[in-house]
Amino acid sequence: MDTGPVTLNNPTDVVVDKDGYLFIVDSSNHRIIGSDANGFRCIVACSGSAGTSTSDLSSPSSLSFDSFGNLYVIDINNSRVVKYTFQTTSCP
Repeated sequence: MDTGPVTLNNPTDVVVDKDGYLFIVDSSNHRIIGSDANGFRCIVACSGSAGTSTSDLSSPSSLSFDSFGNLYVIDINNSRVVKYTFQTTSCP
């Protein structure tokens, strides 16, 4: 996982979650950037190109979290709202 410097292209929204981590909509790179204790990294749609599958975004504009930690992204060019479910387990 690359946690080095992140170059943004037309960031359109910034949200801080309940744990104090920062999330950025990187609209023209078609992805969502998140922070954690190790720095910043891509967390959604990390290919950097627009697409139509649920793992891709095309010009996302904003994001929000619900009370369970699920992430919702407004995906403008695909005319949809995409929900990414909070995972309570991780890979070792």
